Formats: sequence, C-alpha cells, structure tokens
Amino acid sequence: MMEDQNYGQMYGGEEYMGVMAGDDFDDNGIIDCDDGDDDDGMLDLGSEEEESVIEEPTVSAPEVETISKQEQLRMIHLRSHLNQLTETVKHHRYLTEKTREEQKQCRNKIETLESERDQVFTEIQGAESDDNTSALYRLRTQHERICTEIENEQKLETLISERLEKEEYELAKVDVERGKFLLQEDELIKREQQLAKEKTDMALNRLQKEEMKARKGEEILRKREKNYVEAIQAQHKQQQMCLENAQKSHEKHSKYLKETVAKHKVRQEEENIRYKENMQKKMDMLLKLKGDITANRENLKALHARDKAMEKEEKQKEELERRRILSEGGNPDEVMLIRKRIQDVERAKTDFHLDQKSKQAAIMDKILLEEDRMRKRKKQLPNLWVDPQKEKTKIVGPMKKKPLRVFKEMDGTSLFDETEAGGVRFDMAEIEKMAEDAADREVDALTKDSEVEKPTPLPDSSDSSDAESDEELKLDLAEPEFEGLWDQHKPYKVPKDSESTLKLPGATKMDREIMTKVLDKHRSGIILKQVAAGREFQGCPFYSKPDVIHFKDFVVGHTYKKRVTLTNVSYTVNYCRYINITERLKDFIEIVFDPPGQMSAGLTCEMLVTFKPMINEDLVGEVNFLSQTGPFSIPLHCSTKKCDLSVDTSVIEFGTTVIGETLKRTFTLTNKGALGTKFEFFKVTGSKQRSESAAETSLGRLTTADTTQANSPDSASVMVKKDAKEQPPAKKALDELDKASQDVGGGSEEGHQAEGLSAVEGEQPAEGEENVMAESPELAVSDHEDYGALDGMKVGAMAAGELEPFSSVKLEIIWQPTIPGKVDTEFLISFSDPLSESISVQALANAIDVPVWVERQTIDLRICMYDRLYQDTVIVNNRATTALRLKFEVCKELRNHLELLPKTGYIQAQSQFSAQLKFLPRQSLFEEAGKYFDKETGVLEAPMTIRVADQTAPVPFTVQAVVTTSDMEFDTTSIDFGCCTIYESVKTTIKLANKSILPQEYGFVGLPDYLEVQPDDGFGTLLPLETIDLEVIFSPKKARDYKFELNCKSLINREFKIQCKGVGVHPPLELSHQVVHFAATALYDVSTASLHVVNSHTSTNEFTHPVPRIGKGDIAPVGPTSFEFVVPEGAPLTISPSVGTIEPGKKTRIQIRFTPSLPENSIKKEAVRMGTKMLELKAERDYQEQLRKEKEEQEQAQASSKNAKPGAKDKGGAKGAAKGKSSPVAPNLTVAGPRPITPPTLESITRSTPSYTAAQGSLLRQFRGSFRSYTIPCYVASGECSNPGELPYSIHNTLYLEVHCPIVKPTLVVISDNGNTCLDFGEVSLGQNITKTITIQNISNKHVELRSSIPDTSGPFLMLNALRLLPPEGTHTLLMSFTPTAGRVFQEVFKIYTGISVLHVTLAGKGVNPVVDLSMPMENGVFNMGAVLVSEYVEKTFKMQNSSSLSIDYCMKLESLSLLRHTKGQELPEFVKRDKKAKSQVGTQNNSGQNVFDLVPSEGTIPPGGTTEVTVTFAPDHPSDYYSDGIKIELFGKEESHSFKIVGMAKPRIMFVHSGDSRFPNVESLADVPSEGTEEEEGRQGMEPVMLTLESIAKENEYVPASRDLHIGCVRTMAVSQKKEGRKDARGSKNGEFQFDNVQPIIAKGFGIEPQKGMVEAGVLKPVTFTWTPPVGHDPNQIVDGTVTLTLKGDVTEQLKVMLRAMVVSE
Repeated sequence: MMEDQNYGQMYGGEEYMGVMAGDDFDDNGIIDCDDGDDDDGMLDLGSEEEESVIEEPTVSAPEVETISKQEQLRMIHLRSHLNQLTETVKHHRYLTEKTREEQKQCRNKIETLESERDQVFTEIQGAESDDNTSALYRLRTQHERICTEIENEQKLETLISERLEKEEYELAKVDVERGKFLLQEDELIKREQQLAKEKTDMALNRLQKEEMKARKGEEILRKREKNYVEAIQAQHKQQQMCLENAQKSHEKHSKYLKETVAKHKVRQEEENIRYKENMQKKMDMLLKLKGDITANRENLKALHARDKAMEKEEKQKEELERRRILSEGGNPDEVMLIRKRIQDVERAKTDFHLDQKSKQAAIMDKILLEEDRMRKRKKQLPNLWVDPQKEKTKIVGPMKKKPLRVFKEMDGTSLFDETEAGGVRFDMAEIEKMAEDAADREVDALTKDSEVEKPTPLPDSSDSSDAESDEELKLDLAEPEFEGLWDQHKPYKVPKDSESTLKLPGATKMDREIMTKVLDKHRSGIILKQVAAGREFQGCPFYSKPDVIHFKDFVVGHTYKKRVTLTNVSYTVNYCRYINITERLKDFIEIVFDPPGQMSAGLTCEMLVTFKPMINEDLVGEVNFLSQTGPFSIPLHCSTKKCDLSVDTSVIEFGTTVIGETLKRTFTLTNKGALGTKFEFFKVTGSKQRSESAAETSLGRLTTADTTQANSPDSASVMVKKDAKEQPPAKKALDELDKASQDVGGGSEEGHQAEGLSAVEGEQPAEGEENVMAESPELAVSDHEDYGALDGMKVGAMAAGELEPFSSVKLEIIWQPTIPGKVDTEFLISFSDPLSESISVQALANAIDVPVWVERQTIDLRICMYDRLYQDTVIVNNRATTALRLKFEVCKELRNHLELLPKTGYIQAQSQFSAQLKFLPRQSLFEEAGKYFDKETGVLEAPMTIRVADQTAPVPFTVQAVVTTSDMEFDTTSIDFGCCTIYESVKTTIKLANKSILPQEYGFVGLPDYLEVQPDDGFGTLLPLETIDLEVIFSPKKARDYKFELNCKSLINREFKIQCKGVGVHPPLELSHQVVHFAATALYDVSTASLHVVNSHTSTNEFTHPVPRIGKGDIAPVGPTSFEFVVPEGAPLTISPSVGTIEPGKKTRIQIRFTPSLPENSIKKEAVRMGTKMLELKAERDYQEQLRKEKEEQEQAQASSKNAKPGAKDKGGAKGAAKGKSSPVAPNLTVAGPRPITPPTLESITRSTPSYTAAQGSLLRQFRGSFRSYTIPCYVASGECSNPGELPYSIHNTLYLEVHCPIVKPTLVVISDNGNTCLDFGEVSLGQNITKTITIQNISNKHVELRSSIPDTSGPFLMLNALRLLPPEGTHTLLMSFTPTAGRVFQEVFKIYTGISVLHVTLAGKGVNPVVDLSMPMENGVFNMGAVLVSEYVEKTFKMQNSSSLSIDYCMKLESLSLLRHTKGQELPEFVKRDKKAKSQVGTQNNSGQNVFDLVPSEGTIPPGGTTEVTVTFAPDHPSDYYSDGIKIELFGKEESHSFKIVGMAKPRIMFVHSGDSRFPNVESLADVPSEGTEEEEGRQGMEPVMLTLESIAKENEYVPASRDLHIGCVRTMAVSQKKEGRKDARGSKNGEFQFDNVQPIIAKGFGIEPQKGMVEAGVLKPVTFTWTPPVGHDPNQIVDGTVTLTLKGDVTEQLKVMLRAMVVSE
C-alpha cells in the first residue's frame, strides 16, 4: 500500500490516489478522492459535531467499503495466527500417527516374542524329555532372555500408550482452538478476495495513468527532437556562413601574409648570421677556457707534488726528532703531542686576534654610518632636537589682556569684524580663534566619551585646523609644527544640538555679553550667495550617493552600516558641516562624519551612518547639513520587512471555447518583499450577496451565516457547526491549514487541492478527505447547485500555501464550460499578512455550442506495420434538430495510404454517423507524407476534415499512428560449424534483432534432424527493438560434409535464411559417458566418478561399419591410439590417468575426482571485511568508553562545584535549579568521533593467519549452493603416447567431456580454532601423550547421525570419545590424542560422515627425540668435585642445554637414593672380582645418613634452545677418598638421557698427597677406629706412607727412563681461623708448602725429583715428577728401592714417607 501511495503521489498527488482506490465519477464530473484512510487508518464519515449541521439528508449512491490499513494488518495477523494453528494441528496429528505406529510395532514385537517364547518352551520340554543337558541350558537361557525382552517391550508399550494419550489430548485441544476461528476464517477469505480485487483495480487505474503519461512523454520527445533537428540545421547554416567568411578573409589577407613572410625571412637570415657570430665567439671562449683549465691542472699537479714533498720532508724531520728524543731517553709521543697542542693554541690565538680586529672594524663602520645618519636627520628635522637658544624664546611670561577674537563660522573665506564696547576694542580674529578653541575642547571631550563605544571610527580627514591653542603650547613646547601620519588623529565628532554657553577663562560679564552678540551676528551672516561667472548658484550644493539613506528590511538587534558619499556640485569652493538628525532617529542612528574643510567643486567626502534598530517599526527622518550656500538634508528611511505582493496579470481571458472542453490558464503571484506570508486562492461567485439557501461556496461547504463574509479576506476560515460561535480570523485558519498540509507532507506545492477547507475548530481533514463532506450522505446539500459550479470556473491544484520572501508561485484557473454563454468570474487571493490587501483576479471566457462534433478528436491507430491494412470507425454526432450533409476530406499527401468511406453522407438530427477509416501504409509513406510523418520516430499525425453543409467552420480531427517495419535481421549471413565429432555437438550463437517497435513471433521451420535451435526449440516472441541470442546446435550423425539452410519465419509469413555448413568427424576413440553428473558435493568434500575410454577401431572396412575419419578424408590407421585429458585451469577436478595408450578393441578406466572449495580471493575479501568490521567495532567501543569517562569526569566536576557552594539561599537555589533544568549546559566533549582505522590488505591475509580460517568458516555458513559445469577436452592421436603436453594430436579428433558439478553447503563445520580443519599437535616428545579437542557444529536444519573413520591402528592418533546424534545448530567436541612412537612427522586424515557430506579433519604432529647437552668438565664419564675438608662443602655448576625444538621436562636422580641400591650392593667388590667392573656407582656415603651429593634444581622444564644451570654440592662428614654416586637424567619421567658418575674426596687437613699406588681396597670398612693423641701428633705420625712404582722399558741397547707424577694438593677451606692466619691468596684462602728431605741417597740410585719444594695454592693439585734412569751397570733383574721424606706445611705441619720402587720391564 505504501508503494501504491508513493506511486500515486508521483503521478498526480492525492487525486490520483483517490481514483486508484476504486472510486467512480459522479454525475457532475467531480472525483471522489476518499481512499478510505484517515489518520487512524479507519473510515471516518464525520464526527458528531458535523452531524448537527445535517437537516435534510439525501440518499446517494451506496458507498463501496474499502479495507483500511489497520484492517489489513489485522487480516495479516489473523492469517498468521490461523496458519500457525493449522501447522500446530498438523504437527500434533503427525505425532499422534507416529506414536500409534510405534505402539503398533511394539505390540507386533510383543506377539512375536511371545510366540518365540512358546516355541522355546516347547523345545525345552523336548530337551528335558531327551535328557539333552547342553541344549537344555542353552534353551533356558534363551527363554530367560525372551521373557526379559517381553517385559521390556511391555514397559515400552505402557510408555507409548501414555504418550499417545497425551498427544491425542493435545490434538483435541488444538482442534478445539482451531474450530473457534472457522467463521472468522471464512470472513477473512472474503476480505482477502476483496483486497485482491481492490489491488487489481488500483493496478488497472495506475496502468491507465501510465499510458497517458507515456503518450504525453512521446509527444514531448517528438517536439524535442524536432527542435533539435532545427537547431542542428541552424548550426550547420551558421558554420557554412563562417566558412565562407573565413575564405574571403583568407583571400583578402593573403597578400599581407606574403609580405609578412618575406620580412620574417629577412629577419630570420639576420638572426642566423648573428647566431653564427655568437657561436664562433663561444667556441673561441671555450677553447680558451680549455687551455686555461689544462694550465691550471698542471699548476695544481705541481702544487700537489710540492705539498707532498714538503709533507714527506716534515715527516722525515719528525721521525728524526722522535729518534733523537728516544735516544735521549725521553717519550717522543708525549713531546710531539705537547708541541702539537702548543702550535694549535698559537694558531687559535692568532685567528682570534684577526677575528677580533675584523669585528672591531665592522663596529666602527656601523658607528660612523649611524653618526652620518644622525647628522643628516638633524639637518632635515632640526625641531626634533633641543636648541638652547630657542628654548629661551619659548619661555612664556605672565598672561596679558588681549582683545577677544570671534570666528565667523563660514565654509568659505573667514571674515573678521572688530567691535568696540565700553571703551574696549575687540579683535574679531582673536574672538574667532577663542571660539574655535572652545569648540575643539568640546569635541575632544565628546571624542573621549565615544572612543569606547566606537572601536572602528571613520578614517581621519586630510584637512586639519591651522590654529593652535595656547594650552597645547603650554603642555608640550617641543611639539612639531605639523602632525605626522603616525600620530593618533581624533576624528571629528558631532556637537550637541543645543547651543552650549561659551565660557571664556578670566572674562568678565560684559566680555561674555559682547562675545554672545558677536556670535549671533556671525551666525546670521553664515549663509552667503555664491555667484560665479555672473550666475548665482541655486539648489542643493552637495549631491549624496545614495540620494536616500534607506535601511531596508531590518531586523531588531542587528547593526547596519552605510557609507554615504557627498559631492560638491556648486560652482566654486564650498564647506559642509553636519547639523543634526531627526529627533526620533537619535536613539537608533549614529553619524560619523569628519568635516573635510574647504572643498573645491567636484570633490567628495564620506560619511558613515550606523543603524541599531531597537523597535520593529518604520522610521522616517533626515540628516541635516549646513553649507556656505545654505542648509540641505538627506532623507533617511528605515523600513521593516514587508510583503510586496503582485500578480503579473489581473485579467485572464480564455477566449471562445466549445462546451465540454477544458482549458487551463496560469498566472504568477510574486512576493518582492522580505517577509513571507501564507495565501489562499479562492473563487468569489458574483458580486451580489449569497442567498440564505446557499449551502456551498467556492471556499467549500459553508453555513448561511458565513456566506456574507466570503468576499473579505478576513473571512476565509469558516465554521461548520450550526450553532455558530465566535468567528475565528482568516489568519488563524490559514496558519492551521499550512500546518496540516506540512504534516501530511503534501502541501500546496504537491498539488494538495484545498477546495473544501472544512476547518472544524482548528482541525484539518486528513489526507485524501477534501471532498468527503461534499459526498457524504450524512451532510446536508442544497437542492440548488452552487452558482460557482455553473460557469465552469474553478481553482487549480494550488489553492493555498506559503509564499517565501523574494519568490513566486504559479496559480492555475481551470475552465470547463457546460453551458454556452459568456462568463465573468472573480477570484480572490487573500493573505495571512494583515498589512497585505487581497488581490482580485478576473477570468473572462465565452462558451459556444457546435452542432456536429466527433466523439474522438484524435483517432489513435497505435502502432502499424508497412504493407498491412488497419481499420477503425469514426463516429460523428449531431446535436442539431435537422439532418446535415457531411463530406470527409483526406489531405492529398496521404490519399495513397489512408481512406475514409463513405466520402459523403448525411447525418440525421440528434443521431450518430459512422465512417470507415482504412489505413494501408506503404514504403513510400516518408516521401509522400512530407511534414505529417517523422521518419526517425515513425510517428504519423494526419489532419482530417469533415465539411458540414451550411457551416463555415469545418470539424477537424486527427489520425495518429506509429508506423514501423516488420523486418527481422540476423547478425550473420552464413554459419561455418567446422569439424564436429559424432559424439558431441557444436554450438554457435547468433543474434536475431527485431527492427520493429511491435513484438513479433518467430519460428525456425524445416530443420534437419542433426540441427537444433534453442531456446524453446527455435520458437518465441521478439519484443520491440529487441535483440536476442539464439544457440544453433549442430550434431552430426556420421562422418561427412554438411551443407544446409537455416530458415526463420515470422508470424506474417516473412522468411529470413542463413547458409550453414559443417564437417562430421568420427574419432578413433570414444568415451563411455559424454556427460558426468557428480552428486551434490559439499565444500571441501570429495566426490569421484569413473568412465571408460574405448578404442573400438579394429578394421578399416568402411562398408561393414562406420570407420574413423574426418569428413570424407583418410581412414585412421588401426593400432594403438593415445589420449590426453587437459583439465581447465582453476577447475576443482583431477583426472587419473590423464594420459594413456589404448590398444584396438581395448578400453581404459578413467577416474575423475571433484574437490570443491571456496575461491581464495573471496576468502581474503571476507577476511578483510570481517577484520575491518572488528576494527570499527573496537574503535566504536573505545569511543563510547572515552565518552563515558569524559561524561563521568564532567559529572564529578559538576557535583564538586555544587558541593563547593552549599551556603546559597533556598530561593536562589530553587531558581538556579529551575534554570539549569530548563537549559542544561552541553558538555564540552574533546572526542570528535571514533578514531580512523586502517583496514587490512589482501596481501596480509594468508592461509596461516586466523582471519583466513575465520573468513572461510563465515563463507561456509553463508553458502547457498551453486552449480558449475566444466568442459574437458580429450586430445586423441594415433600411436604411442609421449610426455604429457607433447601428444601429436589432431584438433579435429578431439573428444569433449562435460562435467556437471553441483556444490552444496556442508553439514558440519569446525568452529574451534577459527574454523581450522587441521588439528596440529605440534612437536611432541617420543612416548608423550598430548590431547587436543576439536569442536564441530551442525549448520544444517536437520538432525545428523555422525560416524567417523577408524584412525590407523598402528598410528599415533586416537579418538577418545564417541560420536552422537547432533541436532541443528548443535555442537560436539571430539577428543583426539597423539602419542608419537618415532621421530618423524605423522599425518592422517580423519573423516566424519553425516550421510550427506564428509568432513575431513587433518591430524598432524611431529615426534621429536629430545636432545639435552651437558656442559661440564668430565673425564671418562666422571665428574670430579675435588677435595674438601671434613664437615665443609664445595659447590660446582654445570649447564644443561635443550637442543631440540620443544620444551623438555627433566628429572635428575641419584643412584644412592634408588630402591635398587641395596640389591646392587650385594655383589662382590671390585678388588675381589676378576673383571674389576662394578655395577653400582655408589661409593662411600656420609655416616650421618644425609646425602653427600646434592643437585639443585633436581627437576624442571627447559624451553626450546634454553639452558639451565645445575648446582652440585659435595658435603662429606668424615675423611675418605672414595666418595662417589651415580646420576641419571630422565626426560618426561620416562626416557633416560644421560648418566654419569660423580666423585669427591674428604680430607682432615688442607694439605694432602694424591696419585700414589693404591695400597688398600676402594671400599671403606664399616669399622670406625677412633684416633688417639693430639692433632699435631696425629699430623706428624699418623699419615700413611705413599708408594710409587716406576717402570723403565728396556730396549736393545738402552733403557727408557721411567717417569711418574705425584700430586700434592691444598684444600680450599671455609674456616675463619685459617683465613686469618698465614698467607692468603687473592681469594682469601690459605696456601700450603711442601718439601722433600733426604733426597741424596735416592739420587745416587738414579731417582730424580722435580721440584723438590714449592708452594701449593688453595684448591689446586700441583704435580711433582719422579724419574728413574737405571744407572750404568744396573742389573735389570733387580728392583731398586728408596725412601724420601715429604714435609707438608698447611694448617699443621705433616711428614710422610714416600717409598720409591723401580724396576726394568720389557716392551
């Protein structure tokens, strides 16, 4: 309905909508515009107040009830409710039937089980009788199972019965509810049918309007084209004239051009000679420059060589100086550096002095220049400087008496009169000067007062007073003689109108009286006559521009300024002085005028007038001036905004018109004023008063009391109530009308006709109810028709509206006479502006009656074709009372094409006459019709004439037709299909164009069986000027040459032919299927199909069977034939195999794989869109958050400001609160809007980004399915195939495979991880179990039963939970685990089946073998902690580095804490076993039970590539050299990565000896032998001796000396007492000393010790080397023994024996 209303307003406003609503025309031709809708959407036939006016209701035609908008909405809601109830009934009925079917199945199953139970019971009895124990047990078990099933089924049947009862109850309840609406449904169906009929009628009416508008548009188009052709012809003619003028001009100026060319040539030659001379000079200069450059280059080379030589010499001198200083024992670098710095300081000092001198010279130059300027300035302006001699002359003495000087106020030459009174003589010049000084002081005072109010005064006048007052001289004696432009000049200010009493300082009363008399005499003689050249000037001496100062259309509160120029138009010099302004204007007008002084004739001066209106009233006054020739004034007007209303014509003449016609005339109502107004245009019916019986006027339906006010503009608004109350003014009614028109949106500008204002107490009728009161049967209508309706005059569409300032509106008067005669009607335009008078418009017309007239003035034959006959009937009516003779005439240009029969006839009185019109347009219509036919548009407008006997005026009518051709045209004349195999078809597209503007039916007839035309088998209809594409399909049946015709016929039996040819090809191979139809495949799913390529060519005998050939060419050879499929680029298809060779009589299977997916570009665009939207939402959230914060801060600031003033009074607080409530302060927000965002680019979106997968999931949800078709060529060649793409095929033998690929929306999608279907476990250590989840969602509208593929049983992937039934929009989370068993990449495709589609989930993971590197000093897998004192500890660190790509969890375990320690300790010790290998690495441990070794941290996580530092602590509690333990490093709690042994020694003293021969087993005894004696004695006597065995190797003639190291160590101690004593190293620990005594005896035996004594640092093992060289004559069979004493000095002094044993051994 809204579309219909908008459409109606577009084509005619509310009247059109009324017609479309299905209303009929009444007898008077008035359109009922009621569409049945008011403001509330209900039909309103009048209120109760309107019914009180009705006195004599009359019966009118029954009103057609229309369906309102509310009714339509109610119908829609009712229909929706009924449909919902129907669906509910169907649903419960379906559930009931389904439950009954389940109950039936359950009962059938119970019966089956019972019968089975009886049968088993019978078998049990038989088995018991046969004593078959095994069968008996089996049958009893089966019997128990059947009984259990029966019980379960019975329980199920009970449940089903309960559910059935519930469903039946629900069904009955819904049926009852549905039955309540049966009657309403029948009524609804009737209303829906009525609504459909109303819409159909509305559509028909709209169609009629559209056709009318179309015809009008065609007429306008023809006129525009005609004007365009005329404009083109005129332009062509103008161009021809310009061309002729140009040719004449060219001939005229050619001779001048020749002379100019000759002169130009001479000048050009001179320029060439000059150019050559200049070029020669430049060449010489360049040669000279080249020589100079060469010479300079050589000089530079010489200088450079000299500089190098000098530099070399300086370097040599410096080198000699360095050698000299070095030889003297000094430091040459220091000396040279000092010397260089001294040279730099001297150089800087010299540069500073030079710079200082240059700056001093510049300063002196500036000083001299300034002194010169000051001297020149003193000469030019000596008064600016004080001269002592002149100062004496300026000293003023006591004031003396002097006569007064009176100035005559004249603008011409000053006249001075000298007067004497009382023996005192007055000089008029002095009096004049004193008066001027007094006036200047007043002006200064006024200027000071007004300077604040006038920040921008008028520019200063160039004229200034020559006289200077004595006070100014006293104030500033050094003032220059004249003021410069830089001085502030005070503009002239207007003195007060009242004459101020002149006050002379020190004057007596008599002096003042004389001064007053002199001034009066002076003022009386101000005005003088101006005579020049014997003529006296008369008139206004100054001309003002503008001549009237007019402030038009002012607004109160604004300020307006105008600049007025005064020009001296008198004969000679004149003066001008401002006097005053009209008294009433003084409060609003401000004059700024600077008197220019003496002005010559023709000079001008300016005056600024400022107007500040305070009241909205017109002001009139004048500005008074005084000149030498007399006073003059300038008028000043200030006018408010007014309406200046006028019409372009007050009389509208329609002329003479035959009754029945409708004429329209428009005139323009213009408002030239600055004030807008509302107007009403209505008709005044005659000049006499209305009668009491009148019930209707041009303003609408008025009461009798209101008709007397129809002529006055104040009575435009009327009341409808019978008990007439106080009559409201017209202005209020017009304002309400304007508001109502604006509310409904139509207004006066949209054609809202206001014939019936019908203002009922200020309420306006709703849209489309203008004529409701006139047509309603409940309103009283007078028996007599309105006088205004009889003359046929009425107001157009624009009846009321608003007229903007400086705008105009067109008003329309419509005349539709119904009776003959003259008409003189008066219309009135009234305005809401009270100051604007109504405007009267008179309409004059004359209506006549014609006896013979044609029913259709225009006979439209519509569209006609050439050479076809069209007929119509011309009906002539006769309103006369006598028979008349008629003669039909056709213009001579159309007599060969158009004919009226009969040509002559008689029409009887008051009857009709029918004539036959025949129209047969021929091809020569354009040449013969001339001006009546337009070839471009094909429009024919032929004037026809009916001559009536005894009537001078003929009866004209017009025959219209659009003539068009019947041609149809192809875009080609021949078709070559080329070569086509017998298994395929060749399709070509041709275009068939309809050259006619009428639709034409066509058909292709006589087609052979191998040819086909589509669509619609070659039959159809061509719309006007339409061009369609037709597909011609050529399908040869055998191999031969084809040649035929394609024949197209139109409905009028016209033929259009195309020549066609083609070649049929029989290829050597054939496909089992030419078309492959894939099943509906979901996105990212896989479908496969297969076909066969067959080689059936086994014989070349063409007489027994068709043989492969191209047309009539050679037969293909028999043998292996190769093929190659080429898939189009971008197609989601894979063919396997794509290349192959087939032997004769064989076939090959081809498999096609279809994998649809979304386009890459579409996914990226969706990702960009989603990313941009997210950024916008984020920016909007940030913006809202910032706004919220700012508002909170402002609210807090306002609350704090309110709390800061608690002492305000209640009254003032209430007022402030009220004020704040009425006008709240707008917060000053600093945020202009959301911040601009930068959307992501397509290049930044890759497959690995989350936005890509999210966009992919979004597109999957939005996907609605598609269908794609691909054509895959299969190239065929004889012989074996080669590499792909190199097959020597013939293009004519190509086979084509068409693949149809329907793509549907997938059932399941992955919603976890942004929709990524690849579940990547990443890198996982071997043996570690990682579990991840993947969530899927059912995006279809059906329940889906899920099942999955089985993962590889020997693989690392495993599904941990089961699948279930998934409802629509339901989700399910799958648990997948990954346990790698090898260090490689694992990948597997996990499939989830839904019955319709398959979801492929890629499972990927990488098994990684964790690698940990140890960074620690080890020897043979042993980590030595060194030696430490008992009860102390030592710490060492080592690092573990993770070299793998994943985090590693480690744990270090000590073997001493292992549960298997005691088991391993049961084995024999090393010194007992032969292999000397111990399984246990655990050695001596602490007696206290605490660990002797500790590792921190013992467990943790190492990140990829990271390093962890581990601290090892060795803390023994008793001395031993056999502390050891084993350490194992386990990764992830399972795998052992590293194992090593850690050892340490505990010493009782800081000095010890190591590396001697082992004299005891490395297993510590459990017996604890307590030591006796003091520590010193224990140190001196208790140390065990050390034995060293040296073995010398005997060779043939010599002995190899034996060598062995003995290590002496010093323990780093933590004891404080030891740190304080003795020598300490840099780290604060005490060092030790050793010494070997009694070494001479062993030296004699061949032993050597190096060193014999030394110092051992703390924490260091120092080796002492023992050597033995067999002495001469030594018996190699003898063992040499020796003993030496070793003294160790540490915290105590110790001695021990070192026993040496030497022997000779062989190699």
